[in-house]
Amino acid sequence: MAVFFWVVIMVVSGLAELHTNALAALFVGVGAGVAFIVALGGASFPVQALVWLLVTAITMALLRPVALKKLRHPAGDLTQPMSSALTGQFGVVQDEVGDEVHPGRITIHGESWRAVNELGVVIAVATPVVVTKALGTTLWVEPREQPHA
Repeated sequence: MAVFFWVVIMVVSGLAELHTNALAALFVGVGAGVAFIVALGGASFPVQALVWLLVTAITMALLRPVALKKLRHPAGDLTQPMSSALTGQFGVVQDEVGDEVHPGRITIHGESWRAVNELGVVIAVATPVVVTKALGTTLWVEPREQPHA
């Protein structure tokens, strides 16, 4: 019966972790997994519960901070991966692009993005543009100079 209890705890913890990103339920499930193994070995329920508490506490104290640091970006760095991926990409203006007060839309590889420019001009529909920076889901663009043939 105790083996079934630990399986239920593991499943519920896994499902709970899918709906949060706090990484707390994950370590409760890890503790339940170790308690499950101890239960298979024939230990009494109080021993299983003690193992569960200890493993959960130790893994949460030692591994959770490291895991959170690896999985979450510092607040100022949230846009870095997107910025790296989109800077220098070419797109086409879908809706006129103005400044931050008058944003427009561009298309890059079939995806529509909010776009603004710092040039103080409106970039017309169908104009080829290049992304100069990305911040969140907004791209800063400039008209693309056409290569001379």
